Amino acid sequence: MENAVPIVILGSSRRNGNTHDAVLTAFGGKADMIDLQDYTISPYDYDNTNRDDDFLKIIDLITLRKTLVFATPVYWYAMSARLKIFFDRLTDLITIEKPKGRTLAGKSVWLIAAGTDQNFPGGFETPFTRTCKYFDLDYKGANYHYTGDDQTLRQSSAVRLREFGRKILHDHQRFP
Repeated sequence: MENAVPIVILGSSRRNGNTHDAVLTAFGGKADMIDLQDYTISPYDYDNTNRDDDFLKIIDLITLRKTLVFATPVYWYAMSARLKIFFDRLTDLITIEKPKGRTLAGKSVWLIAAGTDQNFPGGFETPFTRTCKYFDLDYKGANYHYTGDDQTLRQSSAVRLREFGRKILHDHQRFP
């Protein structure tokens, strides 16, 4: 993987579900993707007995990029459990892997969330914005992609999502 395109961290429980489709709609193949289903990531552990899982492998891939996009379905008004475990493990980057944690500073972060409610759940972005602030990441914004049964809303949501993807790609190309 190279820095030429953004990297998407996909936190869905369905390999080819609505969130995966949202990423394809946004980028049309012009982004690399890390599907968290392909990795074993243990929950955060105060004793750090989980150091042999894949979390740091993913961090090593992420540190090579300047633009990160988190993609998650909305499950019970929050990010997926798979992505939440990943976020919890970021604690490793401020305790036992501080040098790797420092390499995140200055990277651009975007969010794509997919769900069946007509509107983005209130407070959904808070874990993303506050985590970015803590790690000195540049949180650029989010797009909520409607995946419910109303075809008119789905179509207009897809138009906004494609524009959001173009915005990310433009921003990625603008800053070396």
